[in-house]
Amino acid sequence: MTVPSPPATRLKNWQRWLQAPQTHWLRRLLFQIHLWLGIGFGLYVLLISLSGSALLLKSPFYTWFEPKNIEPTAAIPLEGEALTARMAQVYAGYNLGFSMPAYEPNRATYIVLNRDGIYYPHYFNQYTGMDMGAANPWPIKTVEWLANVHDDLLLERTGRTLNGIGGALFVLMSLSGLVLWWQGQARWHEGLLIRRHSARSVLWQLHSCLGFWFLLLMLAWGISGFQLGFPQVFGTLVDWLDPDLNDMERPDSWLRFFRSVHFARFGEGAWARWGWIVVSFVPTLMFFSGAILWWKRVVLRARRAP
Repeated sequence: MTVPSPPATRLKNWQRWLQAPQTHWLRRLLFQIHLWLGIGFGLYVLLISLSGSALLLKSPFYTWFEPKNIEPTAAIPLEGEALTARMAQVYAGYNLGFSMPAYEPNRATYIVLNRDGIYYPHYFNQYTGMDMGAANPWPIKTVEWLANVHDDLLLERTGRTLNGIGGALFVLMSLSGLVLWWQGQARWHEGLLIRRHSARSVLWQLHSCLGFWFLLLMLAWGISGFQLGFPQVFGTLVDWLDPDLNDMERPDSWLRFFRSVHFARFGEGAWARWGWIVVSFVPTLMFFSGAILWWKRVVLRARRAP
């Protein structure tokens, strides 16, 4: 015969946390913190997540869109004065500035044009004597702009400081989400996998699974983002952890690990790069799944209430 568990109102605090965490005051408080951080802070997380993904695409974008590759022909490539004269003819109305000759047969000549104090980097085909186009076409300009958004919010040092605050809030939101992930002894496993026949919705399962399995990654992003915004704080912390300031060793290996994760320095080759690009969309998925859950559970319920 199975002995029924005592009512939640008769449980001690630690028993309540283990068996019925939804009834615990601390979980309710953390739920409100997590909820309102997600509502007020979610668009910022979305912006940083998407711009960070674009930052990882910067190198492939240069490969795809920079018009520096050409097909060598049987013609003798232009060089020296002949090359300069042809460029002056093609780029009439512009001043010829810095140029970098092609050191490989399949590379175009790099030339910087100037007009009215504005610089225009271009590539020039030394075989055909024709312009190849801007060295930074709009896809590259777009990804560079997004990289600036990710690094400094287009506000230089002020933006870097704001990103540091955002990193701290992101850590708080991630840790509060970890506490909310605990559903009690009988249901804790529901947040590990997405199951077809689960009583929970797919969105709830997706939000819970992503938050659990990618917690370390999100903590690394948040802590390193806070460090980049407030390097002096971490410098003081490392000094406090280092009793001997005369040696060359510093107890900051954990910070270097978080920075390596933040800048996707683990792994080599295309597969590693695309793997990092895929996981960089995790905060975006967390935002949309959380926003839809909030809309269904809070907004729609409030509208349906008499």
